[in-house]
Amino acid sequence: MKRLSIATLTVSLFLVLSAPAFSHEAGDIILRVGATSVAPDESTSLISAAATGPLSGTGAGVGDSTQLGLNLVYMLSDNIGIEVLAATPFEHDLTAKGLGLHGFSTTDLGSSHQLPPTLTLNYFLGGANSPIRPYIGIGVNYTTFFDKSLSNQAKSELGASNLELDDSFGLAYRAGIDFNIGDRWILNASLWNIDIETDASFNSALGKVKVNAEIDPWVYMVSLGYRF
Repeated sequence: MKRLSIATLTVSLFLVLSAPAFSHEAGDIILRVGATSVAPDESTSLISAAATGPLSGTGAGVGDSTQLGLNLVYMLSDNIGIEVLAATPFEHDLTAKGLGLHGFSTTDLGSSHQLPPTLTLNYFLGGANSPIRPYIGIGVNYTTFFDKSLSNQAKSELGASNLELDDSFGLAYRAGIDFNIGDRWILNASLWNIDIETDASFNSALGKVKVNAEIDPWVYMVSLGYRF
């Protein structure tokens, strides 16, 4: 009886491990949830004040942020899917660079939250029964900034108030890979490169302060997915 039980368990385990991992097919809906990190690759103009004009050697910085992200894919065919990226709000620290060259000690400007909903059209390599599905895509992004706040340092030294960041539209480039686990579950690793540009400004003792920032972040995501 013991040998029969061991044999039965061995056969059952073999059948589970050898079962085909069904892949993406036309009409499937895929939901992925996981950790999403936004790493800006920013370049900025010189910081400019109304009373001084552009300040040489200055610029701005945008910090990284990680939040819970999700994306939803609808497979238009076995190889083409349309995807929406969403997430809980990202919060980024904003910094000033080079103001020390002009007699100011301020480096911490404040912070802002943002949401970057992104729509892409993805092409999946391999066939409908492939257990591993790499993909690439292209689409559009809309980023909105909110809950903007200035630091106490910027308020006290610069007389800063009324921080504004313009919303952004831009292209988004996409790549990733799905590892199918059995019939429904998916492990995913993926990234986006998103074209985000904003004009930031605030009032100060030197008049309106402005800086243009091309944020252009890399967005990384590791997630667990389920295919409906």
